[in-house]
Amino acid sequence: MSMNEVSRLKTPFSRMAVSCLSILTASLLLFSQNASAAETVQSRSRSGKIDLRNGKAIYTKYCFYCHGRKGRGDGAIGIAVKPKPIDFVHDVERMSRPDEELMKSIENGIIKDTKSRLYMPPWREVLNETERWNVLAYVRLLAKGEDNIEIGEADMQGLPKSEKETEGVRQPSGSPAAAAAVRALPGPQGMVYIPEGEFIMGTDKVDVEAMGLRFGSAPYYMNEKPQRRVWLKGYYIDKYEVTNRAYQEFVDAMKGRVRVAPLGYWKNGVYPEGEGDYPVHSVHWYAAQAYCRWRGKRLPTEAEWEKAARGIDGREYPWGNEYSRDRANNQSNFGGPIAVGKYENGKSPYGLYDMAGNVAEWVEDWYKPYPGGEGYKDPKYGEQYKVVRGGGWGGMGHYNLPLYYSTSHREKGKPTEGYRDVGFRCAK
Repeated sequence: MSMNEVSRLKTPFSRMAVSCLSILTASLLLFSQNASAAETVQSRSRSGKIDLRNGKAIYTKYCFYCHGRKGRGDGAIGIAVKPKPIDFVHDVERMSRPDEELMKSIENGIIKDTKSRLYMPPWREVLNETERWNVLAYVRLLAKGEDNIEIGEADMQGLPKSEKETEGVRQPSGSPAAAAAVRALPGPQGMVYIPEGEFIMGTDKVDVEAMGLRFGSAPYYMNEKPQRRVWLKGYYIDKYEVTNRAYQEFVDAMKGRVRVAPLGYWKNGVYPEGEGDYPVHSVHWYAAQAYCRWRGKRLPTEAEWEKAARGIDGREYPWGNEYSRDRANNQSNFGGPIAVGKYENGKSPYGLYDMAGNVAEWVEDWYKPYPGGEGYKDPKYGEQYKVVRGGGWGGMGHYNLPLYYSTSHREKGKPTEGYRDVGFRCAK
């Protein structure tokens, strides 16, 4: 795989959990002690070429959460799942099996129970042959303790989706409304499939009245520029924001394993009575990330979140181009969050609830300028704040302007802090 091909990898597997791919990798990783990883595997690859950078990108993105960066089974998720991830470095018996034997079992799938958190679809459905051999070669290298492969941001942009995953999906055509209503593939429970393709991201608006400065903020819209077309591969995203009830399951599962920061509005580790279907909030970014990984998912990227909120027609709000306080839970309606999914008339083109209002939502990205938007110098750009999207019930302090609920609006928060009007949803 060339570097141009690697740079086009936009999103992770739409049907493969992070922890799942990691555990599947375990069975494939068996190497000959007498040859280099690439030499050992290269003769088996149909292409005859091994791209260790691509192999490391796949492993780093999807496997190290269970197996750790050095392949020793000590990843962040590995400590909370059973069976424990394989230690590639020390499991000599496994790592000495023939390549063909390992690849055959992996291609056909090992963990076949689709209800299991450890379910792994057959690799042949999500990776092409070259990519499968690339991962095998890299893990062999890792197991020998010889990983000197350097990868960059372009290598980490996700993985291609297999042809089988795109079967039955009608590509957008006709009017914007019809294009947004494409038929979704059957997906994980509670998730919606967002088809691959272009969408309009950002805004071209100008704060001609200097509203931002008048309200003590930075100039409005500047961090949302430039407006541009962005192409994404297909992915799944939660239909609803993560609820207190769902987060309680995570907290209970982590007891005695990993310390999860307590939430101030819970009492004795339990959410308030009658609020099981309310969105969880006050969760810092790292806890949100850990929850999604535990579910075999991840936080959506900023681009994924925006496409799911606005569809492909560039609409300003999830429901259209006209703001209405009757379509979202904002400061004008309630004094806090309410149960998820209450605004039928506020759904996004893909049927997602509460993409505006209720609680704002953490996404994966650091708060940085968009490509082409570097002319605006926000001193908070960099890797100190994570992006928050969607606008919460509280607006911004005493102010509650419609722009806070637009699909392109960007806020930010310190990843180590929780906010009472910020929650999250997951993607995969």
